[in-house]
Amino acid sequence: MSKLSELKKQWMQDADVREAYDAHAYEFEIARSLIEARSDAGLTQAEVAKRMGTTQSVIARIEGGSQLPSMKSIIRYAAAIGARPVLQLVRGIRETRPEP
Repeated sequence: MSKLSELKKQWMQDADVREAYDAHAYEFEIARSLIEARSDAGLTQAEVAKRMGTTQSVIARIEGGSQLPSMKSIIRYAAAIGARPVLQLVRGIRETRPEP
């Protein structure tokens, strides 16, 4: 197990940390998907930025998970890595996020 995963496991034992993490679960899931797709395409953030006509720091924010990127940004990002986004709504999943 990596040091990062060990640290996350330790932090998640704290109820306040777990609650804050769960509140952003969807953002983190989207971030993981974006990073994984970029990595699978064999591209760096800088290469994706160049293809999108933006900067590496913008790509870092899109992949950061602290806020949701717009659908337009996801579509442009997908095109830059040679993919297409697919939006899927799945019923029957227990909501873990607080209502806005």
